[in-house]
Amino acid sequence: MAKFMLVKFSLMAEITDADALREAALKKFDANDSTTDDYPDTADWHASEEGQEERRQVATQDTDALTQFVDPAKACGLLDGVPGVKAVILGSAVGELEGTTQDEARDAWAEREGMTWWPEARDAELARQHREGITSWPGSEPTD
Repeated sequence: MAKFMLVKFSLMAEITDADALREAALKKFDANDSTTDDYPDTADWHASEEGQEERRQVATQDTDALTQFVDPAKACGLLDGVPGVKAVILGSAVGELEGTTQDEARDAWAEREGMTWWPEARDAELARQHREGITSWPGSEPTD
């Protein structure tokens, strides 16, 4: 009997040069062999209204540009060679995080993931108090 476990990786990408990202993404987009039922030929798809709109999104939106480089199969490769494990691709997503600093973006990620303890974990004084038994992490209090 198989047992399934969800293995979740989170990675934050800091866009340091949006123009370079978008230029590289456009090259990758233009080289893709994209087709649809309506456009079975790659050149026809790229010339279609749908293809042109998607290209405009890659050229102007960081999320769409970065998505050109996200490869769930590579993430599955992290489990290659693990005895008794077969990786199954479920998908991937790229989404913008609020904030202009890494700390602000991490806080936005933690909030999105429902990690209510994250801000307190970043606070050194609260962490010290927790280690010394003075306080407990939110959500770790005993329930009656």
